[in-house]
Amino acid sequence: MIDLNLAHSARRPSVHQFAEVESFRRRLRLDPAQIRKFRYRLYQQHRPLEDALSALGADAADVAGRDFDLQVLKVVKRKDSQVDPSVKLILETHDGHLVETVLIRAGPSRTAVCVSTQVGCQAGCPFCATARLGLHRNLTSAEILQQVLLAAQITRVDDRRLRNIVFMGMGEPLHNEAELYAAIRFLTDSQAFNIPARRISVSTVGVPEAMRRLIDTFPGIQMALSLHSARPELRAKLVPWSRKYSWQETQDALRYVATSPKTHRHQGPVMIEHIMIDGVNDQNEDADALVEYLQGMYVMINLIPYNPTDFVQNWQPTPRDRRGDFAKRLREAGIFTTIRYSMGSDVQAACGQLVQQVQR
Repeated sequence: MIDLNLAHSARRPSVHQFAEVESFRRRLRLDPAQIRKFRYRLYQQHRPLEDALSALGADAADVAGRDFDLQVLKVVKRKDSQVDPSVKLILETHDGHLVETVLIRAGPSRTAVCVSTQVGCQAGCPFCATARLGLHRNLTSAEILQQVLLAAQITRVDDRRLRNIVFMGMGEPLHNEAELYAAIRFLTDSQAFNIPARRISVSTVGVPEAMRRLIDTFPGIQMALSLHSARPELRAKLVPWSRKYSWQETQDALRYVATSPKTHRHQGPVMIEHIMIDGVNDQNEDADALVEYLQGMYVMINLIPYNPTDFVQNWQPTPRDRRGDFAKRLREAGIFTTIRYSMGSDVQAACGQLVQQVQR
């Protein structure tokens, strides 16, 4: 029997590292087919870890339990929404930080996991609970991948398949490029999760050069920009990190991504995320500014009703009828627009609510 608690050690390599697993295979003189079977069971069938390790044989599985970190993140708590099928996982890192992952079951064949890339965030968006933490550190690729695996194992129990990966949890993904890239390569690898790039979405507050690098490196990746306002002064307040770049720099980077032949050939339109805060950024002039800003770009707009947190007491979500009018104005201008139904709000799992209760 493998002791998973013993395996929860930062000093051991992760089974999510190809090079380390290959070194292990050579040392124990295992047949490559055994490793392939282990990976298939774990990453594509999403079986429990002990079941997957049995493909290596009992002796090798015991050695793996001693040599590898088999529990990169420890599940502290699982919160199942009582109003929709979403699930929030509160996970603990080796150094005692908490990160959150959300499993979104939007329909019979639409199951996604919202993944975190950092402990906290330095973007400073005032409508987001995660911003209150500041930035503690980047997550490793193994910690990112473990979130996906835990979510996939839940879907297996529910007789579902994990379809989409969205990097929209805690942190700014493009502030952790190296580990993000390593995770994406593993997710898309046919010997690992084998998830098509078009089913992976990366949301960013806007890091111009990193946006270009991402689309050049992974042409099929879906990209989302957390814009929230196309008026420079207001966006600087809603997304303080945006002050680091000129208005033109961000727009040029978006235009590069949203008009790239790679974008049209391999992926859908760039998603523009616009949080809807009553009386703040939901007026006609806000809609008109979006239309002007996005002119000529291959984009869609996703309107997100503000989800209240404990930290901004005087903000409320835009009323439903006003959201409808705002969306209609954008559609009449020729921009495909959707209104997001935020799931998991009763367990603080909706957009902007992650780690609302700061680190327990």
